[in-house]
Amino acid sequence: MQIEKKHCNGPIRLLTVLPLALVFAGLFSSNPVAALQAITPGSHQATAEQEVKQSVEGILAVITQSRSTNTRGYEVVIHNDGSATAEIGGANFGLRTEPSRSQQFPPGTIDTKTLRRLLIEIGDVSRIPTGGCAKSASFGTRTQITYASKTSGDLQCIRQQASDVDQAPLQVSEDLGRFVQTTLGQLKINDRRVGSNK
Repeated sequence: MQIEKKHCNGPIRLLTVLPLALVFAGLFSSNPVAALQAITPGSHQATAEQEVKQSVEGILAVITQSRSTNTRGYEVVIHNDGSATAEIGGANFGLRTEPSRSQQFPPGTIDTKTLRRLLIEIGDVSRIPTGGCAKSASFGTRTQITYASKTSGDLQCIRQQASDVDQAPLQVSEDLGRFVQTTLGQLKINDRRVGSNK
């Protein structure tokens, strides 16, 4: 026995359509995410966004060093595996321009175990006590770190707090400042403005 229903384009045989509907219903009940990805036009875009998110989650912290008269500014992106990428800014010398460039450092280059411990202990790096310190107007630089979407003040200028305040946060902040400066020194980032002497 066939059941027919009138439609504007003619009869639709429900017994023919019904098994197909059951297949889709079974697909949705067994794996709704796969089903949605299979029939959603933007599913490839969603996958790409997930990959970007995973890539971002692989970043532990970012160290930024400002430029000075004879050095370029740069940014060091530190990954959880101890690898890093230094993005070194370009420089302008009148009509001559030096392009930006990057340096790659393999996994294990940076002691991320120590860095992670210090960052977790501090938590919000924007609360690291920093203040003014004497620097050359031309040759002085600023060193900052970004962790968990927060950015510190200048780690070169960590200041003492009042004596009645708990000194433990200050101590770990100073430890982080020393760690960052030592790490930057070990990386030997080529930030010289070579065009200035030409």
